[in-house]
Amino acid sequence: MLQLANLRKSCPCANCLADKLNKPATYIPLLSSAQLTLRDIKMVGNYAIQLVWQDGHETGIYTFDKLKEGKY
Repeated sequence: MLQLANLRKSCPCANCLADKLNKPATYIPLLSSAQLTLRDIKMVGNYAIQLVWQDGHETGIYTFDKLKEGKY
């Protein structure tokens, strides 16, 4: 079962991926309640969803294939 914290920590958007590359492997992000609260879920075509978080972050697109595989 996917948890919101796992989805947010593994956000596939370009900004989050770049941020992860600049952190050491031992870095553990501390997320606020606004970063872990969903405000909306939008369909992206018929292949993915876009999560809109309470803190305004909404650029990650989560494909159904990767969600099913537990890749996030």
